[in-house]
Amino acid sequence: MEQVRERNHQSILIVRFVKGTPGLWPLLALVLVVAIAAACSSKKPSTISESPDLKYLKAVNSIAPPKDPELLFLLMAQFANSNLQAEGADFFSAKLKEFDPRLTPVQKSLYLGIIGLLRAQHASSVSLLKRNAYVKDTIAMLDQAKQVSGGQVFVVNWIAGIVHTQLPSSFGQRRAAQEELAWCVEHADKAPHAGWLREYPGRNSC
Repeated sequence: MEQVRERNHQSILIVRFVKGTPGLWPLLALVLVVAIAAACSSKKPSTISESPDLKYLKAVNSIAPPKDPELLFLLMAQFANSNLQAEGADFFSAKLKEFDPRLTPVQKSLYLGIIGLLRAQHASSVSLLKRNAYVKDTIAMLDQAKQVSGGQVFVVNWIAGIVHTQLPSSFGQRRAAQEELAWCVEHADKAPHAGWLREYPGRNSC
């Protein structure tokens, strides 16, 4: 019964968000780059309430680990667009803990990458006294995301690359960013869509 309910929810969501939406993956890539840049330049705390779409996507992603990773990234984009990155990181962290025994290495890598990205977007809202440790923990989480999947998941490498590119040089992640993004270029055939490579991040620092 639970599996039937999961398929029904996911089918409804795919029809609602994906069907008739060409170029969804490159659109998500653009959303993530813009969201990171906006988060780096904004220090305002999140004050926006949850939209109906966000609530719906949370419900769908709470049933079970989605078989289609687009559902994870649609929810991540909703959290980012709603300026609820901290809440998003907490949500995915809770689901990672809940679903952990059922996750494949690739799925766990995606969850860790998403959490790391949302944390990176939220970093500018963390107090200065705690920010350095917060960012270091986020870097460690992105490293773990790559290690879990053997560094072979395009989206995880792409996320790590754009996050590391945005970090101040004091964190020493410039070379890592170059290597991660170079890997993405070299393994472009593994990208969800060629549009991801067009959304190459700038070098603005948080």
